[in-house]
Amino acid sequence: MDALNPGFTLIEGDHTLSSDDLRPDGVAVVEVAKTGVKGVVAALLGTGDVFMVRDASVPLPQAAEDKVWLQTSGTTGAPKWVGHSRDRLKARIRAGGDRARWLLTFHPGSFAGLQVLLTAMAGGHVLIAPGHGASIADMADLAVAEQATHISGTPTFWRAFLMALGDRSLTLKSVTLGGEAADQTLLDAVKARFPQAILRHIYATTEAGTVFSVQDGLAGFPRDWLNDELSVTGEGTLKVKGLDTGDMVELTPDRVLFRGRRDAMVNVGGVKVYPEVVESYLLELSSIQDVRVSARPNPITGHVLVADIVLKPDSGFDEAQIKAHLQGLPRAQRPVSLRYVDALDIGATGKKSRSV
Repeated sequence: MDALNPGFTLIEGDHTLSSDDLRPDGVAVVEVAKTGVKGVVAALLGTGDVFMVRDASVPLPQAAEDKVWLQTSGTTGAPKWVGHSRDRLKARIRAGGDRARWLLTFHPGSFAGLQVLLTAMAGGHVLIAPGHGASIADMADLAVAEQATHISGTPTFWRAFLMALGDRSLTLKSVTLGGEAADQTLLDAVKARFPQAILRHIYATTEAGTVFSVQDGLAGFPRDWLNDELSVTGEGTLKVKGLDTGDMVELTPDRVLFRGRRDAMVNVGGVKVYPEVVESYLLELSSIQDVRVSARPNPITGHVLVADIVLKPDSGFDEAQIKAHLQGLPRAQRPVSLRYVDALDIGATGKKSRSV
Protein backbone atom coordinates (compact mmCIF):
# COMPACT_ATOMS: atom_id res chain seq x y z
CA MET A 1 0.00 0.00 0.00
CA ASP A 2 1.12 3.56 -0.58
CA ALA A 3 3.16 5.28 2.09
CA LEU A 4 1.29 7.05 4.83
CA ASN A 5 0.42 10.68 4.37
CA PRO A 6 2.90 12.37 6.73
CA GLY A 7 0.05 14.23 8.42
CA PHE A 8 -1.68 11.05 9.62
CA THR A 9 -2.09 10.74 13.39
CA LEU A 10 -3.54 7.79 15.30
CA ILE A 11 -5.00 8.34 18.76
CA GLU A 12 -5.54 4.94 20.37
CA GLY A 13 -5.96 4.61 24.12
CA ASP A 14 -3.28 6.61 25.88
CA HIS A 15 -1.05 6.66 22.80
CA THR A 16 -0.80 9.27 20.06
CA LEU A 17 1.18 7.97 17.08
CA SER A 18 2.40 9.94 14.09
CA SER A 19 3.14 8.53 10.64
CA ASP A 20 6.81 8.24 11.69
CA ASP A 21 5.77 5.76 14.41
CA LEU A 22 3.97 3.42 11.99
CA ARG A 23 5.84 1.01 9.73
CA PRO A 24 5.06 -2.24 7.87
CA ASP A 25 5.53 -5.16 10.25
CA GLY A 26 5.30 -8.10 7.82
CA VAL A 27 2.42 -9.68 9.78
CA ALA A 28 -0.04 -11.45 7.45
CA VAL A 29 -2.60 -12.66 10.01
CA VAL A 30 -3.91 -9.74 12.06
CA GLU A 31 -5.92 -10.66 15.15
CA VAL A 32 -7.51 -7.25 15.42
CA ALA A 33 -8.71 -7.65 19.01
CA LYS A 34 -5.07 -8.14 20.07
CA THR A 35 -3.19 -5.78 17.73
CA GLY A 36 -5.59 -2.86 17.81
CA VAL A 37 -5.75 -0.32 15.02
CA LYS A 38 -1.98 0.13 15.06
CA GLY A 39 -1.59 -3.49 13.93
CA VAL A 40 -4.11 -3.03 11.14
CA VAL A 41 -2.27 0.04 9.85
CA ALA A 42 1.08 -1.76 9.96
CA ALA A 43 -0.33 -4.71 8.00
CA LEU A 44 -1.92 -2.48 5.35
CA LEU A 45 1.40 -0.76 4.74
CA GLY A 46 2.96 -4.09 3.76
CA THR A 47 2.52 -6.26 0.69
CA GLY A 48 1.17 -9.74 0.05
CA ASP A 49 -1.97 -11.31 1.47
CA VAL A 50 -3.27 -9.90 4.75
CA PHE A 51 -6.03 -11.56 6.79
CA MET A 52 -8.08 -9.38 9.14
CA VAL A 53 -9.30 -11.88 11.75
CA ARG A 54 -12.49 -11.01 13.60
CA ASP A 55 -13.63 -14.59 14.31
CA ALA A 56 -10.66 -16.91 14.92
CA SER A 57 -12.85 -20.00 14.47
CA VAL A 58 -13.13 -19.36 10.72
CA PRO A 59 -10.31 -21.21 8.88
CA LEU A 60 -7.97 -19.12 6.76
CA PRO A 61 -8.39 -19.54 2.99
CA GLN A 62 -5.59 -20.80 0.79
CA ALA A 63 -4.54 -17.57 -0.87
CA ALA A 64 -1.61 -16.09 -2.75
CA GLU A 65 -3.24 -13.18 -4.47
CA ASP A 66 -1.78 -10.07 -2.79
CA LYS A 67 -5.16 -9.14 -1.32
CA VAL A 68 -6.61 -7.88 1.92
CA TRP A 69 -8.95 -10.59 3.20
CA LEU A 70 -11.98 -9.64 5.31
CA GLN A 71 -14.54 -11.77 7.08
CA THR A 72 -18.22 -11.21 6.36
CA SER A 73 -20.41 -10.44 9.35
CA GLY A 74 -22.26 -13.75 9.27
CA THR A 75 -25.71 -12.11 9.19
CA THR A 76 -26.59 -14.14 6.08
CA GLY A 77 -24.96 -17.41 7.17
CA ALA A 78 -21.59 -18.56 8.45
CA PRO A 79 -18.85 -15.91 8.18
CA LYS A 80 -16.67 -16.34 5.10
CA TRP A 81 -13.54 -14.72 3.69
CA VAL A 82 -13.69 -12.17 0.88
CA GLY A 83 -10.51 -10.87 -0.73
CA HIS A 84 -10.12 -7.28 -1.95
CA SER A 85 -7.23 -5.90 -3.94
CA ARG A 86 -5.62 -2.87 -2.37
CA ASP A 87 -6.61 -0.80 -5.40
CA ARG A 88 -10.24 -1.78 -4.92
CA LEU A 89 -10.19 -0.86 -1.26
CA LYS A 90 -8.80 2.56 -2.17
CA ALA A 91 -11.05 3.12 -5.20
CA ARG A 92 -13.41 5.56 -3.45
CA ILE A 93 -10.87 7.10 -1.10
CA ARG A 94 -10.36 10.78 -1.74
CA ALA A 95 -7.30 12.49 -0.27
CA GLY A 96 -7.06 16.20 0.39
CA GLY A 97 -9.34 18.74 1.99
CA ASP A 98 -9.16 20.23 5.44
CA ARG A 99 -7.64 18.04 8.10
CA ALA A 100 -10.41 16.00 9.73
CA ARG A 101 -10.70 14.24 13.07
CA TRP A 102 -12.34 10.88 12.36
CA LEU A 103 -13.93 8.81 15.11
CA LEU A 104 -13.68 5.10 14.27
CA THR A 105 -16.97 3.44 15.25
CA PHE A 106 -16.77 0.37 12.99
CA HIS A 107 -14.64 -2.70 13.64
CA PRO A 108 -11.23 -1.85 12.13
CA GLY A 109 -11.13 -5.21 10.33
CA SER A 110 -14.45 -4.67 8.54
CA PHE A 111 -14.94 -3.14 5.09
CA ALA A 112 -16.57 -0.04 6.58
CA GLY A 113 -13.87 0.28 9.21
CA LEU A 114 -11.12 0.04 6.60
CA GLN A 115 -12.78 2.75 4.51
CA VAL A 116 -12.59 5.15 7.46
CA LEU A 117 -9.06 4.07 8.30
CA LEU A 118 -7.79 4.40 4.71
CA THR A 119 -9.46 7.79 4.35
CA ALA A 120 -7.56 9.04 7.38
CA MET A 121 -4.30 7.42 6.24
CA ALA A 122 -4.47 8.86 2.72
CA GLY A 123 -5.71 12.30 3.70
CA GLY A 124 -3.33 12.95 6.55
CA HIS A 125 -6.20 13.14 9.03
CA VAL A 126 -6.47 12.29 12.72
CA LEU A 127 -8.01 8.90 13.50
CA ILE A 128 -9.54 8.54 16.96
CA ALA A 129 -9.79 4.82 17.82
CA PRO A 130 -11.86 3.70 20.83
CA GLY A 131 -10.51 0.80 22.83
CA HIS A 132 -11.62 -2.75 22.07
CA GLY A 133 -15.10 -3.32 23.45
CA ALA A 134 -15.86 0.37 23.96
CA SER A 135 -19.55 1.15 24.39
CA ILE A 136 -21.34 3.79 22.35
CA ALA A 137 -21.50 5.91 25.50
CA ASP A 138 -17.68 5.61 25.69
CA MET A 139 -17.48 6.70 22.04
CA ALA A 140 -19.65 9.73 22.72
CA ASP A 141 -17.34 10.72 25.59
CA LEU A 142 -14.30 10.24 23.34
CA ALA A 143 -15.85 12.24 20.50
CA VAL A 144 -16.41 15.17 22.84
CA ALA A 145 -13.00 14.90 24.52
CA GLU A 146 -11.11 14.71 21.21
CA GLN A 147 -13.55 17.00 19.33
CA ALA A 148 -14.23 14.65 16.43
CA THR A 149 -15.35 16.37 13.23
CA HIS A 150 -16.21 13.34 11.06
CA ILE A 151 -18.14 10.25 12.15
CA SER A 152 -19.40 7.25 10.17
CA GLY A 153 -21.58 4.61 11.82
CA THR A 154 -24.59 2.36 11.47
CA PRO A 155 -28.09 3.74 12.05
CA THR A 156 -28.18 1.70 15.27
CA PHE A 157 -24.97 3.46 16.35
CA TRP A 158 -26.38 6.89 15.54
CA ARG A 159 -29.59 6.40 17.52
CA ALA A 160 -27.61 5.37 20.62
CA PHE A 161 -24.95 8.03 20.00
CA LEU A 162 -27.51 10.85 19.89
CA MET A 163 -28.94 9.70 23.22
CA ALA A 164 -25.50 9.28 24.83
CA LEU A 165 -24.26 12.64 23.53
CA GLY A 166 -27.22 14.56 24.93
CA ASP A 167 -26.82 18.31 24.67
CA ARG A 168 -23.02 18.34 24.93
CA SER A 169 -21.18 20.50 22.42
CA LEU A 170 -19.91 18.67 19.34
CA THR A 171 -19.56 20.30 15.94
CA LEU A 172 -19.50 17.72 13.17
CA LYS A 173 -18.64 18.53 9.58
CA SER A 174 -19.48 15.12 8.13
CA VAL A 175 -22.03 12.48 9.18
CA THR A 176 -22.21 9.14 7.37
CA LEU A 177 -24.61 6.24 7.93
CA GLY A 178 -24.10 2.73 6.56
CA GLY A 179 -24.44 -0.96 7.27
CA GLU A 180 -28.22 -0.83 7.78
CA ALA A 181 -31.10 0.96 6.11
CA ALA A 182 -31.40 4.56 7.28
CA ASP A 183 -35.01 5.55 7.99
CA GLN A 184 -36.31 9.06 7.37
CA THR A 185 -36.96 9.73 11.06
CA LEU A 186 -33.29 9.14 11.91
CA LEU A 187 -31.98 11.13 8.94
CA ASP A 188 -34.11 14.07 10.04
CA ALA A 189 -32.95 13.74 13.67
CA VAL A 190 -29.27 13.66 12.73
CA LYS A 191 -29.65 16.65 10.43
CA ALA A 192 -31.44 18.61 13.14
CA ARG A 193 -28.68 17.81 15.69
CA PHE A 194 -25.82 18.60 13.29
CA PRO A 195 -27.29 21.09 10.80
CA GLN A 196 -23.88 22.22 9.55
CA ALA A 197 -22.70 18.69 8.68
CA ILE A 198 -22.71 17.05 5.26
CA LEU A 199 -25.12 14.12 5.65
CA ARG A 200 -24.83 10.97 3.56
CA HIS A 201 -25.86 7.34 3.79
CA ILE A 202 -23.93 4.64 2.00
CA TYR A 203 -24.90 1.26 0.60
CA ALA A 204 -22.06 -1.25 0.61
CA THR A 205 -21.44 -4.96 1.10
CA THR A 206 -18.29 -6.87 2.01
CA GLU A 207 -18.53 -8.70 -1.32
CA ALA A 208 -19.30 -5.76 -3.64
CA GLY A 209 -17.67 -2.92 -1.72
CA THR A 210 -19.23 0.53 -1.76
CA VAL A 211 -22.09 0.62 -4.27
CA PHE A 212 -23.48 4.15 -3.89
CA SER A 213 -23.74 7.16 -1.59
CA VAL A 214 -26.93 9.19 -1.10
CA GLN A 215 -26.66 12.85 -0.08
CA ASP A 216 -30.15 14.26 -0.62
CA GLY A 217 -31.28 13.67 2.97
CA LEU A 218 -33.95 11.16 1.96
CA ALA A 219 -34.27 7.47 2.83
CA GLY A 220 -33.57 4.93 0.08
CA PHE A 221 -32.16 6.09 -3.24
CA PRO A 222 -33.51 7.63 -6.45
CA ARG A 223 -35.34 5.16 -8.67
CA ASP A 224 -33.64 6.51 -11.78
CA TRP A 225 -30.34 5.11 -10.46
CA LEU A 226 -31.53 1.61 -11.42
CA ASN A 227 -29.68 0.23 -14.42
CA ASP A 228 -28.15 -2.99 -15.74
CA GLU A 229 -25.70 -3.18 -12.82
CA LEU A 230 -28.14 -2.03 -10.12
CA SER A 231 -31.52 -3.69 -10.50
CA VAL A 232 -34.41 -5.32 -8.67
CA THR A 233 -35.09 -9.05 -9.02
CA GLY A 234 -38.52 -10.55 -9.56
CA GLU A 235 -38.49 -11.50 -5.88
CA GLY A 236 -38.02 -7.86 -4.92
CA THR A 237 -34.38 -8.00 -3.81
CA LEU A 238 -31.64 -5.60 -4.88
CA LYS A 239 -29.15 -6.98 -7.38
CA VAL A 240 -25.67 -5.45 -7.72
CA LYS A 241 -23.45 -6.39 -10.67
CA GLY A 242 -25.17 -9.76 -10.95
CA LEU A 243 -25.07 -10.46 -7.19
CA ASP A 244 -28.37 -10.88 -5.37
CA THR A 245 -27.80 -8.97 -2.12
CA GLY A 246 -30.82 -10.41 -0.32
CA ASP A 247 -31.96 -6.90 0.60
CA MET A 248 -35.70 -6.48 0.00
CA VAL A 249 -36.75 -3.19 -1.57
CA GLU A 250 -39.98 -1.39 -2.42
CA LEU A 251 -40.37 0.68 -5.57
CA THR A 252 -42.22 4.00 -5.34
CA PRO A 253 -42.69 6.37 -8.28
CA ASP A 254 -39.39 8.16 -7.60
CA ARG A 255 -37.62 6.17 -4.89
CA VAL A 256 -36.26 2.72 -4.00
CA LEU A 257 -36.80 2.03 -0.31
CA PHE A 258 -35.19 -0.73 1.75
CA ARG A 259 -37.60 -3.00 3.61
CA GLY A 260 -35.37 -5.60 5.28
CA ARG A 261 -33.40 -8.75 4.70
CA ARG A 262 -35.01 -11.61 2.79
CA ASP A 263 -33.69 -14.09 5.35
CA ALA A 264 -35.16 -11.97 8.19
CA MET A 265 -38.70 -12.36 6.85
CA VAL A 266 -41.13 -13.88 9.36
CA ASN A 267 -44.28 -15.84 8.54
CA VAL A 268 -47.08 -14.68 10.83
CA GLY A 269 -50.28 -16.57 10.13
CA GLY A 270 -49.37 -16.93 6.46
CA VAL A 271 -48.39 -13.27 6.07
CA LYS A 272 -44.82 -12.30 5.20
CA VAL A 273 -43.59 -9.71 7.70
CA TYR A 274 -40.27 -7.84 7.72
CA PRO A 275 -39.32 -6.75 11.28
CA GLU A 276 -37.42 -3.71 9.97
CA VAL A 277 -40.65 -2.32 8.49
CA VAL A 278 -42.32 -2.48 11.90
CA GLU A 279 -39.26 -0.88 13.51
CA SER A 280 -39.33 2.04 11.07
CA TYR A 281 -43.02 2.54 11.78
CA LEU A 282 -42.48 2.61 15.56
CA LEU A 283 -39.55 4.99 15.20
CA GLU A 284 -41.95 7.58 13.81
CA LEU A 285 -43.02 8.18 17.42
CA SER A 286 -41.04 11.00 19.03
CA SER A 287 -40.85 9.15 22.37
CA ILE A 288 -38.92 6.16 20.94
CA GLN A 289 -35.13 6.30 20.57
CA ASP A 290 -34.67 2.82 19.11
CA VAL A 291 -36.49 -0.48 18.80
CA ARG A 292 -35.80 -4.09 17.89
CA VAL A 293 -38.63 -6.25 16.58
CA SER A 294 -38.06 -10.00 16.78
CA ALA A 295 -40.01 -13.19 16.10
CA ARG A 296 -41.20 -15.65 18.73
CA PRO A 297 -42.57 -19.12 17.85
CA ASN A 298 -46.31 -19.52 18.22
CA PRO A 299 -48.23 -22.81 17.85
CA ILE A 300 -51.16 -21.16 16.07
CA THR A 301 -49.68 -18.53 13.76
CA GLY A 302 -46.17 -19.98 13.39
CA HIS A 303 -44.64 -16.80 14.80
CA VAL A 304 -45.64 -13.61 16.56
CA LEU A 305 -43.67 -10.40 16.91
CA VAL A 306 -42.24 -8.88 20.09
CA ALA A 307 -40.68 -5.44 20.40
CA ASP A 308 -37.86 -4.23 22.64
CA ILE A 309 -38.20 -0.45 22.94
CA VAL A 310 -35.66 2.15 24.12
CA LEU A 311 -37.44 5.33 25.15
CA LYS A 312 -35.91 8.77 24.86
CA PRO A 313 -35.02 10.36 28.20
CA ASP A 314 -37.81 12.55 29.58
CA SER A 315 -40.00 11.51 26.67
CA GLY A 316 -43.25 11.57 28.61
CA PHE A 317 -43.82 7.83 28.15
CA ASP A 318 -47.35 6.90 27.16
CA GLU A 319 -47.86 3.19 26.37
CA ALA A 320 -51.42 3.89 25.24
CA GLN A 321 -50.02 6.18 22.53
CA ILE A 322 -47.64 3.46 21.34
CA LYS A 323 -50.40 0.86 21.22
CA ALA A 324 -52.70 3.26 19.41
CA HIS A 325 -49.96 3.95 16.85
CA LEU A 326 -49.57 0.21 16.23
CA GLN A 327 -53.21 -0.01 15.20
CA GLY A 328 -52.15 1.64 11.97
CA LEU A 329 -50.34 -1.58 10.98
CA PRO A 330 -51.93 -4.73 9.59
CA ARG A 331 -52.66 -7.23 12.39
CA ALA A 332 -49.79 -9.56 11.45
CA GLN A 333 -47.28 -6.71 11.82
CA ARG A 334 -48.37 -5.68 15.31
CA PRO A 335 -46.07 -6.91 18.14
CA VAL A 336 -48.00 -8.87 20.77
CA SER A 337 -45.56 -7.87 23.50
CA LEU A 338 -43.82 -4.55 24.20
CA ARG A 339 -40.75 -4.64 26.44
CA TYR A 340 -39.04 -1.47 27.61
CA VAL A 341 -35.25 -1.71 27.91
CA ASP A 342 -32.41 0.70 28.65
CA ALA A 343 -30.41 -0.29 25.55
CA LEU A 344 -30.35 -2.79 22.71
CA ASP A 345 -27.64 -5.40 22.28
CA ILE A 346 -25.32 -4.39 19.45
CA GLY A 347 -23.09 -6.85 17.59
CA ALA A 348 -19.48 -6.42 16.50
CA THR A 349 -20.70 -5.00 13.18
CA GLY A 350 -22.42 -2.10 14.91
CA LYS A 351 -25.84 -3.46 13.97
CA LYS A 352 -28.53 -4.40 16.46
CA SER A 353 -28.54 -8.06 17.50
CA ARG A 354 -31.66 -9.85 16.28
CA SER A 355 -31.69 -12.61 18.90
CA VAL A 356 -34.49 -12.46 21.46
